[in-house]
Amino acid sequence: MALDSARTFASNDFYPLTDLGEHDLIMVKNYKIPSVEFDVPPKRRKTSRFSELTSDPTSLAFFLKKIEAEEEDIIKEYLSESSGEELLLLLETGYERKSNELAVILKVLATIIVRARTDLTDLFADTGRRLAEGVLEDAPLAACLRALKPQSSAEAAKASLQLLAAVVSTDPVFLGRGLVRSVDFEHPDWVQVSRRRNIKDPTDVRTCFINFIASFLVSNNNLLIRELLESKNSIALLISECFTDKPQNVLLILTLLRTSICENATVSKTIKMRIFTRAALKQLAYLYAYRGEALSKKVALSRSDAEVDAHSVELVRQALHRLLLPLTSSPLIGLVFRERAYLEGGKQNEHLLSFLFSPPMDSAFTDEMRRELVANCLLACPALLPAYLTHWTASMVPRDSENWHNLMAFVNQLFFMFQNHLVNRVSQLLELSQDMAQFVQGVSDICLPPLGIAEVLHSAFQHESKSVTKAANTIYRTLRQNLVLFLTWLHTTEELKTKGATPKPIIQSISKILLERVLVDKWLQRFSKTLQKEHTDVSLLKDQILPPTEEQEEEEEVEGKDEESEDSKKVSSPEAVIATLSKKFQSRLLMLHKLSQNPETEVTERELVKLLKIWPQLAPTCLKTYWHHAVVLNCMAAAVRLLSRSTSKSGWVEGEKNECVSEKISPCPKHLLKLISTNRVFKLILLEKPLNEEFATVPLTPLKTALVNLLLALAEVDPKTTAAEIPLLSILAAYRSSLSVCDRFLLQLIYILDLGGYSISSIWGMSTQSVIWGDRLADHYRFGETLGEAPQLWRELNPGAFLNVLDKDKLLSSALSFPVTRRCLARSMNVEGVNLDHNHYDPCFLLPLFLQYLSSDEAQEELQPSRVDIRGFYTRNCLAFVVGALSSYSRNIRGLAKSVIAQFRLLSEAWKPTKTPSIPMSVAVMKQFPERVQLNFMLDTLRNSLSTKAGELGGGPRRAVLFGSRADTSFRLSRVHANFFIHSLGMLTKPEHRMYEVFWNTYMAKPAIDLGTVPDFIRIMYSVHKDFRVERQWMVKLCADSLNDTSDYLLLEKSRVYKYCLLLYADPGVDTTTQIQILRLLTATTRIPRACHALTRFHAFPLWLFRHALSTTHSPSLCYFFTIISQMIAAFEETKEASPCLSMLRLLDTTFRWQKAIPHIGCVVTVAKVMHMTIPTCWKPLRRNHH
Repeated sequence: MALDSARTFASNDFYPLTDLGEHDLIMVKNYKIPSVEFDVPPKRRKTSRFSELTSDPTSLAFFLKKIEAEEEDIIKEYLSESSGEELLLLLETGYERKSNELAVILKVLATIIVRARTDLTDLFADTGRRLAEGVLEDAPLAACLRALKPQSSAEAAKASLQLLAAVVSTDPVFLGRGLVRSVDFEHPDWVQVSRRRNIKDPTDVRTCFINFIASFLVSNNNLLIRELLESKNSIALLISECFTDKPQNVLLILTLLRTSICENATVSKTIKMRIFTRAALKQLAYLYAYRGEALSKKVALSRSDAEVDAHSVELVRQALHRLLLPLTSSPLIGLVFRERAYLEGGKQNEHLLSFLFSPPMDSAFTDEMRRELVANCLLACPALLPAYLTHWTASMVPRDSENWHNLMAFVNQLFFMFQNHLVNRVSQLLELSQDMAQFVQGVSDICLPPLGIAEVLHSAFQHESKSVTKAANTIYRTLRQNLVLFLTWLHTTEELKTKGATPKPIIQSISKILLERVLVDKWLQRFSKTLQKEHTDVSLLKDQILPPTEEQEEEEEVEGKDEESEDSKKVSSPEAVIATLSKKFQSRLLMLHKLSQNPETEVTERELVKLLKIWPQLAPTCLKTYWHHAVVLNCMAAAVRLLSRSTSKSGWVEGEKNECVSEKISPCPKHLLKLISTNRVFKLILLEKPLNEEFATVPLTPLKTALVNLLLALAEVDPKTTAAEIPLLSILAAYRSSLSVCDRFLLQLIYILDLGGYSISSIWGMSTQSVIWGDRLADHYRFGETLGEAPQLWRELNPGAFLNVLDKDKLLSSALSFPVTRRCLARSMNVEGVNLDHNHYDPCFLLPLFLQYLSSDEAQEELQPSRVDIRGFYTRNCLAFVVGALSSYSRNIRGLAKSVIAQFRLLSEAWKPTKTPSIPMSVAVMKQFPERVQLNFMLDTLRNSLSTKAGELGGGPRRAVLFGSRADTSFRLSRVHANFFIHSLGMLTKPEHRMYEVFWNTYMAKPAIDLGTVPDFIRIMYSVHKDFRVERQWMVKLCADSLNDTSDYLLLEKSRVYKYCLLLYADPGVDTTTQIQILRLLTATTRIPRACHALTRFHAFPLWLFRHALSTTHSPSLCYFFTIISQMIAAFEETKEASPCLSMLRLLDTTFRWQKAIPHIGCVVTVAKVMHMTIPTCWKPLRRNHH
């Protein structure tokens, strides 16, 4: 009884120890169980019948026989009683086992993992994954690699490869990528494994090796595939021995190369060039003469046709052709590079020319498939044609033989092939040629006999055989037809005008080289007559194939963008623009330009007098003649502000009702507004509509910004006249609600008019709940020809119409990168000079709009949530944007956000579903707004986190009052916490996501989230869940994306984020994605100078950089290390006192630049473009220091 009492007392099931006090715990710890004599013998420990079978390799061999016998599902029974860890222990004995023992252990492990991944996945998927992870531990993986040594048996090598393939198939993303990093395919052992074959064994070592590599390529995971391709020699081992492989293995290799590499859009052309080298293409081309499986190439080639399986050979040839055809002729997915200049196309595609010259392609004209391959390759790379034909000159010596006739028919086929593509090729030559001589040279290669075969054709006409002469005649006839097509294009095209050329000089140049190319008198006369005629029959060109390839279009688009960016940089400076205007205005405009750049610039009374004197001529001229210059409109705005200063003795006087007094100087703002409102061109500029052809090249964006700046200056002086002359709807139509300078000017203008009593809700057809702006206004209003004409309503607006105007993705992006420095308009009457991302929404416009939408029109009206689309407000990411506003430094913006959230919480609590017949109310709630309860719970947690009791244990009790209560201390969320809440809101609609459970564990732990630390950082970083990498990557990404300023850095430092991230980066088991996220975090941190000093002080960051920057070979990581080092140097150079770290960083910069930058500069630039990163373009040349 005493024993039973003690057991009951100590049992957690009946009396949980966690609920006991300290004194009770001590009592339990010191309690001694009294000795009791047992009359009943103790029960025997139950043992598994598999424990002996798996205890040693000898018994395991018997276990393997029972598995292979398949009399009973012994694996299912085994996994039901055991986790399989004892099998891994057999590989961790500390000594090298014999090959036969190793083969048995590895075979059993491979079989169990495969079964757990396939038909037993519902029951034992986790067990199979744990075994696969265990195989990649140090000792088991070393045993697998030991089995691949040449002295090991073939059975051991096969078992090892099968096990590794099963591990990759279990989890290609994590286990597969981890295995790739652990394997060196250049090691001699792997080379020998790839060559071990046994023609009597259907699954020999070579076959298992092919299946192992295939397990990576069939994973459909592009990250894993690219990582395998980046590892040296992995694919080369497949290709190098494929000529003597089994037919099914060859088909598998060719299919994998085509689907997983050639047709894979994520595999760059650089990687393809590294894989399909000249040697690899040569080995593949040999497969056109495939003769079946053999021990050596010599044995295979010695077989007669009767000894070869014709069906298998044909299947291999077809699979090879499907691979090589796009590889050698497609600029999009193949190895073809587009010509950048004439005579350079051959150099860019020399690898393909080398392939065409290789021994297996020597007799290409005798095989239909190879003829098609060569023809398509030369069609994609026309610059290679002369060199290819010259290669055949020695074989073209005229002789009446079948081989010679086949060769000449093939040459004729090549020239004939260009007929349908001739216009496309000629247009390309015209673009690439630097002068007409180069153009004529390129045209003559496809319209006249090339120099290499001109003598051959002449000798053929002197041959006694008529069939030889006939073959030469056929080639001449084809070339003459090509010339006719070219001359037709030449006489009918308009493209020559761009080069400043005419058809006559080109024809004369062709006539001069005609004597060198056509040596047969009869054909010389015919070609000469063809040149003398004028060919204008356009119907001859109807069969031309003109559309360029998809890659050419992409490249041209990129080139066009680059040229546009270069042209924009070459735009004339404001001073240069002013210099082109009338001389009598230049000095005044230059003075006003300086004033527009710096409003605090002092203007002397003498300059002011000169301005007043010329103002009556200057103002109308600028608005009527020089309106297309943005600098002129900015100067006008500066003049208006100067003349309206309260300190100005001369200028305009503001009356009590903001009425302009124009007796002093004219034209006054009223007259200027009249000029703007009656000129049609200003409406086009404001709404960004195309101007007439004369001004089609004028950039509209800076012009619109300057015009809005002028309107803002006029509204500041005379808002009443501005509202009368420029309708508010026209201003709203020009507004895009972004943070660009133009939109901030427009919002300031709307705000000034609103203060004057001209609010948006006063517009006919709009209310507080139905407001739209931008291009969408054209769907509801008809605008006149000028700004002065009032728009007319023709379609009613629906409540909440603005929800369809907002872009939900842009709203989410704006929320996650909220402009925390944006100030409220009521507190800042001027547009701030800070740079803000114009791709984000402006909270100063959206937050009041959201509050008006959620609030009732009348204070006494009863709350009716049915009038508001509550769920639409949430799903369109409006609520996420409001939560992001809680991270603003402006108390007023935070107050607006809290009011919006409080109103949303009230409406959500009172929300009721729309009544639907035959559907219960509870079902209707879940269908129409399934996230409502969780959303309310989350908003309560957010409220508690911001309350005064957030710092107490448990976060304090939940309150019935909301954000407008007295408990609100206007605390600010850091960007980390704001983004945490925003991501939580998004996860409510994704319960299948791994982070959904993580978020709710955090919210359910306490009623509030501690705003002094990163939420659950340690628990997530060191999660024991099987998807721990997903959690870890997400958390590091959150920190990297949320780091904005020093306060965010201090929060991360307090939570020890940098300590754990720097340690985690050095962990051998960490995946590449997590490392990239850590580097992104460090890149964002080093943008803050103070953070650079703190990292150096607390974490010895320069030493960490020395260790990891110089040892990395991953191209994306190089880009980040470049940026981090340069930002660290810039931060230390800004300090007044010299730091010893600066010399260390400079040494690191020099060493890193020479060891990493030069070999990988192409990769770094490519990665930087893809990731939209800025690479330091120059570093100071430093002398390398050697220790």
